[in-house]
Amino acid sequence: MAFVKYLFYICLFSGMTTLTLTIKRHPLVFVLCLKGFRWDLPYSYSHLPNFRRLSTTGSQALWVDAEFGGSQTNILSLMSGLHVEHHARQDFIETIPVINEHVGGHTRLLHWPWFDRDANDSVYEHLRSGRKSQPEILESYSNHGRMPLQRLTKHLTKIFNSLTDENDRTNLIMSFVDDPFVTLKHHGIHSNSIRRTMLNIDRLIGRILSFTTKNQINLIVLGDHGIASIDCRQAIHLHNIFSKEQLDYYADRYSGTSFSFVIYPKSDYTQQILLSQLRNFPNEQIEIFTNDQNRLPPRLRLPVPSNKPSPIIVFAKEKFYFSYKNEQNADYCPNEYSPNCQRSILADHSDDPRHLSMRTALFAHGPLFRKGHINEPVLITDVYALLRQILCLSPIALPRNGLFSIHQMLDFTSVSNTCAHLYLSSTNMLHTIATKPAQPPEVIEDDSQLVYVNITEGSHRLYRNYVQMQVTID
Repeated sequence: MAFVKYLFYICLFSGMTTLTLTIKRHPLVFVLCLKGFRWDLPYSYSHLPNFRRLSTTGSQALWVDAEFGGSQTNILSLMSGLHVEHHARQDFIETIPVINEHVGGHTRLLHWPWFDRDANDSVYEHLRSGRKSQPEILESYSNHGRMPLQRLTKHLTKIFNSLTDENDRTNLIMSFVDDPFVTLKHHGIHSNSIRRTMLNIDRLIGRILSFTTKNQINLIVLGDHGIASIDCRQAIHLHNIFSKEQLDYYADRYSGTSFSFVIYPKSDYTQQILLSQLRNFPNEQIEIFTNDQNRLPPRLRLPVPSNKPSPIIVFAKEKFYFSYKNEQNADYCPNEYSPNCQRSILADHSDDPRHLSMRTALFAHGPLFRKGHINEPVLITDVYALLRQILCLSPIALPRNGLFSIHQMLDFTSVSNTCAHLYLSSTNMLHTIATKPAQPPEVIEDDSQLVYVNITEGSHRLYRNYVQMQVTID
């Protein structure tokens, strides 16, 4: 009997020693986010064999419902699990790359929004630092312009090596690519250019799939938001509603895209003036929302400063779009940055999460995912929970009122077998992150704790076009 006891302790000690010496303790995950990857693009073109392979040998969602806004808001939602109205709280947000660092993993980011290598004094610092180290930024999002497919391809060998090197604790790679959005914006949804771009994306997926399948790596391919066509739409010249002088006088900040415009009024009085002017505009052309409206969907609520009125969201209705400058054919613009000449675009962020065009796609492939599974539609915020589960950061979540179905994409047996030895060690590290005591609503009054978010990614002002936000957490 004593011999059996000693043998048991020897085996247990040996197993613990082996586990301690193993660098690659966490599942390996590769996340590829495609800007403007509308949910129907993989099915709109023939001869995309690798997307077909993703769907037949992996899991996919019918579609993903995005948040209001563009890449910045939706990327933060999938990294934090929070709707846009909760993005303003620095002490409330823990992003996936940072949590992964908390528990001993390591994240490498390539052109990923919200993470900037050089912004050491950035207000986003709390999004970038983990207890053990910081996510490694292979290429900054803000300093290198857009990321085309060709530049990502050049990084693949380095990325692959970091995931397969047993002496490298990298277990999560997150990469953001500006296609197919750039092609769609300048050439349209039905052009030969977008067909070629989708073929190039499919080839890239094929190369990544060959590597991830061979090395038992989990792959997630998704978009940040959808895109809508401007073809055959009539322009609404915004400065026919407001002059620039009025906006500067009545609003703290404003920004917009082709389909939405956001205004942060300076006071209740200026909010009423702005709303009055907007309501004089034909109802068949625009739609107006504020946080004060009853039954406003969470994805349309914006953070509200405690001492300021609700922001105003203006949507262009079907057959219309917003124009901010004099639009001309590209051949007549003297240069790309001419202040009085805007090159005509054929598609843009649809922004409104209620529209089909705002939906994006989600594919998942690897040892932790079911094969040939088609999932119900999910929210972009649910991707956060999926990432937590496949990184073994938390057990599988229970459904929320029948709305939370993304966990059905997982192979539960594989997840349990992979993560069982990590939950005990991770639970203590994540306790202060994942479990917070119930507290009454709290408002941060200190301006230094505010986060600046460019809601619609517009650049129609000469200075940095950020919206200052603050929120009460219920």
